[in-house]
Amino acid sequence: MPNTEQEIDRLFDLPLDEFTSARNELARQLKQNGEAETAEAVRGLAKPTVAAWAVNQLARREPEAVRALLNVAARLRSAQERALTGERAADALRAAQSEEREVIRDLARRAEKILRDEGRAASGQMLERVSSTLRAAAVADPGVLREGRLSGDVEVSGFDAFAGLELPKTGRRRRATRASGDDLAERRREKREAERRRKQLEKRVRDLSAQADAAEREAGRARKAADEAEAIAQERRREADDAAAELAELSE
Repeated sequence: MPNTEQEIDRLFDLPLDEFTSARNELARQLKQNGEAETAEAVRGLAKPTVAAWAVNQLARREPEAVRALLNVAARLRSAQERALTGERAADALRAAQSEEREVIRDLARRAEKILRDEGRAASGQMLERVSSTLRAAAVADPGVLREGRLSGDVEVSGFDAFAGLELPKTGRRRRATRASGDDLAERRREKREAERRRKQLEKRVRDLSAQADAAEREAGRARKAADEAEAIAQERRREADDAAAELAELSE
């Protein structure tokens, strides 16, 4: 039979409703060919959520756009790390955050078209899930995102990029020769406090970014509705003018 990895890759490229039957058929063929262990692993592949499926299709149909997200995610991570080590990286951080928002908005628009073409709902909530999965997967699982093999929505809790990162010292300067137990306990306390604050800030950034994306989509829908209402009003005005002109002719 064809290469198993290629067949697995094909599963994630299928329309979502075809995934389960195709997966089970592949597992059956593998078992029939004496590859029981591989067959069991294939049968254990979870059907992607709708949001994960949309992201997978983006990776396959819009690889350049997804690559742009991975690149900006790497720059954002680098700027965050530099900022935490005391470097002046505020401008680079803001620029990377702004670019990330733009790239994700573009990908969300493309995902909306993919979902609608598939006959699936592309509600604001669904597009928020797509955006959140893109943002998190670019940091937590870039390889799987690039390959288009996500099975579920991805979330990042805490700044995983900064695990083990030594922060610059704050407060009064300690003597280099001092290594008492109190000093070590204080450094650990500061590190825990910094980690707690980082997690709070990361959650705030994620929540506010999602809210901004949702507000922009809502504004876009409102503008579209306003344009449609204006077009209807103009058409009704023309009809009213035509009717008035006809009435004037009849009155003469």
